[in-house]
Amino acid sequence: MKIFFGILKTIAIILVIIITSFMLIFGIRTYNGIKYKSYKHDIGEALSPTDLSQYNTNIEGVEVSRITGEYMNGFRLKPLNKTYKGVIITFGGSEGSPSYHSAEAFARAGFETLALFFFGMENQKEELVRIPLDYFEEVLAYIDKNIEDNEIITVFGLSKGAELALNLATLYPEIDNVILSAPTAWNYMGLSKNYSREMMSSWTYKGEELPYIDMTKGSPEAATNLILDFIFNRPIDYRPGYESAANNDPGSEAARIKVENCDANILIFAGAMDKMWQSELSARVIKEHKPENTDIYIFDDAGHIFFLGPYVYVNGMMLEMGGSLETNTKAGEESNVILVNKIKEWHK
Repeated sequence: MKIFFGILKTIAIILVIIITSFMLIFGIRTYNGIKYKSYKHDIGEALSPTDLSQYNTNIEGVEVSRITGEYMNGFRLKPLNKTYKGVIITFGGSEGSPSYHSAEAFARAGFETLALFFFGMENQKEELVRIPLDYFEEVLAYIDKNIEDNEIITVFGLSKGAELALNLATLYPEIDNVILSAPTAWNYMGLSKNYSREMMSSWTYKGEELPYIDMTKGSPEAATNLILDFIFNRPIDYRPGYESAANNDPGSEAARIKVENCDANILIFAGAMDKMWQSELSARVIKEHKPENTDIYIFDDAGHIFFLGPYVYVNGMMLEMGGSLETNTKAGEESNVILVNKIKEWHK
């Protein structure tokens, strides 16, 4: 009988611990949900990046048209009074946008611009895996056929789009200039719902996958903190995973984007408080391997995305970006001045 009651007591203690743990986790998740609720309106209420209805195509002084091809998909923004020669191409990040807001700003300033998707559209890869870099040859053919004064080509990329832009610059000498915002110096594995079953590269070239950083090589501490972020409903800090994986993966040098093979001018902006990945360290690595015609601007108190606050809400998750609304806005304003002066110089 004593053994029986001892077992019941043990079971009761275990149940109390389980119930207490669930209540504690529920309480912390509720607290964090309330604490970060205001940030849900940063991005969380926006339409899908591939929903074309959200893009402003009625821009005063700019003719906007849709352009599609075998893989190419996006917008052409042609100023009625084109002030500068050449064309600027914009790519967004892992959310799947063409960085249309950047393209619109360039077009308003007198630059002919192509805002291009690189996945997610009906004629493209559904997810950010095995994106064919050689589709850029289709873009070049379109420029050659349809855009006058096309001898100067600048490519702008934000975050994952910066990874794309830098790869393209190493492969296509037609690209004269590259602008990278919150870049990486390495290729990382693709982003897929099924990546746990099959890891793939983000990019291919001529049918072959580009070497990439294996995120499973991240440190145990980074993995544990990531799990706790999900459990406690707190902003997710991806940087430790990206950074430790790049440091630990024995194939990191193979995965490094060979920027030394690029002849283009490079302009880089990064925030030292970036919580998505180590963009300011990447900027220095890029500069180290291509010191000539590479300018980097690192803002000590800024995060991953300039002009926004320290968190964004995407697909039901709160992501930590770093910095503050004040410091990110200041970095955005200062970087815009540098950017505009540089592209005017390039495209004069």
